[in-house]
Amino acid sequence: MKTEKARPTVVIADDHVGILERISGLLMADYDIVATVTNGRKAVEAVAQFSPDIAVLDIAMPELDGLGAAREVKQMWCNTRIIFLTVHADKDYVHAALETGASGYVLKSCMQSDLIHAIRHALAGHVFVSSYPLDID
Repeated sequence: MKTEKARPTVVIADDHVGILERISGLLMADYDIVATVTNGRKAVEAVAQFSPDIAVLDIAMPELDGLGAAREVKQMWCNTRIIFLTVHADKDYVHAALETGASGYVLKSCMQSDLIHAIRHALAGHVFVSSYPLDID
């Protein structure tokens, strides 16, 4: 008898509903999306509730930004890997994101080509930074 392997679980947090829908559409074939939320506080709550394999976080969100949410998630001592999906192509944001312990940094302009690669890298224990030219001295 063949047992089906559980698909990785994902929480998605972005304050734009349209972006949440685009991310969900991109991931739904290969991942179980356990929650989509519109702010960082709800993202932390969703991670606490579902213990997903991956949390995809926007940086600029109300109530608690993505960087703050990532720090709180890391304090939970859970195995959730964090990938930032953002419009910020600035090296200071990349450094700040990686300092939280994030496993990935993907620009929204590269979401179609990079997000699934970032998730796969994160699940394998590697770090992925978007292929968009970033100055990360």
